[in-house]
Amino acid sequence: MSDLTEQDYHIPIVHALNQFVRHVGHFVAWINVVLVAVILIQVIMRYGFNKAMVPLEELIWHFYAIGFMFGLSYAITTDSHIRVDIVHMNLPKRLQHFFEIVGILIFLLPFLVIIFHHSLEWVMESYRVGESSTSATGLSNRWIIKSVIPLSFFLMFVAAIARLIQETMLFLHLAKDEDEPNIEISGRVSMVRHLFTVQTNNKGA
Repeated sequence: MSDLTEQDYHIPIVHALNQFVRHVGHFVAWINVVLVAVILIQVIMRYGFNKAMVPLEELIWHFYAIGFMFGLSYAITTDSHIRVDIVHMNLPKRLQHFFEIVGILIFLLPFLVIIFHHSLEWVMESYRVGESSTSATGLSNRWIIKSVIPLSFFLMFVAAIARLIQETMLFLHLAKDEDEPNIEISGRVSMVRHLFTVQTNNKGA
């Protein structure tokens, strides 16, 4: 079997999880439009009317943080995050999947769980003390922007689980005999097995 690309296979459960993350990512991406509008208003107020507004300045980094944090999970689903592939790309395909699985289990998932757990405490403490901007004219209710941390890390966790399932299924799929014919999914096969089955897209290749 030739090396599979994302366009060559379909794993139902992975597709469903990735679609959820991407839909959220596409929705949140519209905040960049709002970000540009706020920046323009701030520039006009600062240089046109010589009146800088602290709430607008804080909104700018708030909106930027939201777009960046939710963009991380989107990058996981599209495999568009920065990585060093000099060694990885020259390894056999099964070994690539193996190292992806190890990296997700040992490094990514524990990191996401730890930050998610602690960020919940940060949000609750911020809400309890009524944390607000250090500036007298700044924004209040800072717990709202801090809640972006656990929300975005939960979304990253979903994306990471989808990636783990994908890499595991492809690792097992490549372990099969290359000459073994693809078995069509029938109605007698359980839903669980169907969700985790690697279904190759036949495009005449």
